[in-house]
Amino acid sequence: MRGLDPVLPPSVRPPRTARRLEARRCAMGELPPDLLLSGGVVFNGVTGEFLSGLNIWVKEGLIAYVGPELPSDWAAEIPLGGRAVVPGLIDAHTHPLSFVRLEEFVEHVVPSGVTTAILETDDLPRVVGMAGYREVARQAAVQPLRLFYTASPLGGLTPAEELMVPGWEEIATLFSDPRCLGVGEVYWSNLLLPGEQGERLRSLINAALTAGRLVEGHTAGAGGNKLQAYVTEGISSCHEPITAEEVVDRLRLGLWVLLRQGGVRKELEGASAVFDLPLDFRRLALSTDGQNPQGFIDEGYLDAAVREALRRGVAPRIVYQMVTINAAEHFRLDGMVGVIAPGHYADLVIIPSPQDYRPELVLCEGRILYEAGGRKVRPAGADFPEAFYHTMNADLPGAAEPAWPAEPIAAGACLRCLEYVSRLVTKETNLEPEGTEAVAARALLAGDPPPHGRGDLNLLLAVDRLAARGAFLGLSKGYGLREGAVGSSVCWDTGDVLAIGCDQTSLRTVVARLSETGGGAVYARGGEVVTELQSPICGLVSEGSMREVADGMRRLSEALVQAGVPWENPVLSLITLATPAIPHFRVTHRGYVRLKDRAVLGVAVDQR
Repeated sequence: MRGLDPVLPPSVRPPRTARRLEARRCAMGELPPDLLLSGGVVFNGVTGEFLSGLNIWVKEGLIAYVGPELPSDWAAEIPLGGRAVVPGLIDAHTHPLSFVRLEEFVEHVVPSGVTTAILETDDLPRVVGMAGYREVARQAAVQPLRLFYTASPLGGLTPAEELMVPGWEEIATLFSDPRCLGVGEVYWSNLLLPGEQGERLRSLINAALTAGRLVEGHTAGAGGNKLQAYVTEGISSCHEPITAEEVVDRLRLGLWVLLRQGGVRKELEGASAVFDLPLDFRRLALSTDGQNPQGFIDEGYLDAAVREALRRGVAPRIVYQMVTINAAEHFRLDGMVGVIAPGHYADLVIIPSPQDYRPELVLCEGRILYEAGGRKVRPAGADFPEAFYHTMNADLPGAAEPAWPAEPIAAGACLRCLEYVSRLVTKETNLEPEGTEAVAARALLAGDPPPHGRGDLNLLLAVDRLAARGAFLGLSKGYGLREGAVGSSVCWDTGDVLAIGCDQTSLRTVVARLSETGGGAVYARGGEVVTELQSPICGLVSEGSMREVADGMRRLSEALVQAGVPWENPVLSLITLATPAIPHFRVTHRGYVRLKDRAVLGVAVDQR
């Protein structure tokens, strides 16, 4: 990234009086614009029109005038020659630290035309508490993009997974930061829980609403009375609908829907029928929910989502409203960004035409961030505190002999197993005591080779890496791994290392290597590490470039596919096993967790 131009961080407050005065004087012809964009097709997000032959005058980073007139003098000009201009895109919901540092995220977001993004903070704080929130805020404040964030509520499967979570009063102190727009995605099932977990979330939400902040939602699997009860708590949005029916249901409840098209899931295919309905779509936005490193390299970012929506025949005016004014209005930023109108920041993207979204020039507050052909700004680098590199507890159970304690199982007991229904959804399955699967399971749990093969069974391991509070060795079915073991510390909503393997030796190698390197993801066979991706920053974030991380993830995926795993993005199918965001059966270092009642369960069906 050497040789690229540094750019000052953009504003996160409405324009100050002095800047607005300069813009007003420019509009009146008393001062020349700093920049003139001439002869373009300008998208007006308020009316949904594409207006031809217009000029945009920029003064002090603000739009001073949009219309047919040319000023008598100007400092610099960008002739548009009939090309289209849309507002800088807004990603309404993204997870930036997906294995990579924030500067790598910014480096690859800039060419997409995104000039404003709202970041989730559900990663570092789960490991290092308030220091994690503050580090994200510190790094966001020096980047050339306009980055806001939400304070993740850090809900876990059980209170044990919320070990490092600060009290709601501490989290609420973030609401005084203008970059903090409110509370991040709140899982509906956690909010409706009785007891301490639910009460903590309700108190945090109340503090956010009292401070005039928003509360973002997560309604996957919610319906009927539960969905409506959830919305009564002050939830403003949801990015989880996967069908047109779910989109409509949530719009009718007053929620903003942030339709997801990114690295975790792509919902335009399943939900695009909604655009055939005679509805008002001004509460519908398009967001990525984050992009994985391979996706950044192979697909793009929010630009890829825009192109896919256009390809599917969604009207251009609706597509551009979803990624500009709609998102701005939801987050109450519409006095700053989201429209090309006087008094707003000059966040602009120049593209060949409304039907052809390929950013040729990206401006933020009138300054060029990206120009096709390679000219880009330099993201701000940042060093992490030393403590962030020491979050893998040295006494991890299973990192060396002796391994994890085996759960005593009575003779004739029915065995409990976590079974994959899809690449993300799992269910509880029982293995009959006398069946061949149960015989194989008993051998695996004892550390012995199954006498008649494993079938579709694997060992499932969860190890507490934050406080060495123990480990759970259980069973999984349907992951498909035929040899070796894979494990990761980069897991959703938990401080556990999660691993799936065919034998205990391979599992021990995985855990030992993660402990040695500070975290990441490892695939091993027996005592040999086959491939890995190191993520030593809080056990979550790599020090490598986006491409290096993408290559590392590709090697892991290819090794797992060759070893029999059938799922797309097989690492994702592992690292989501402890999140309460996905049904129905999960795992922690204390045991399996049945999501509907949060019961912590052992391997033997008659044991808890």
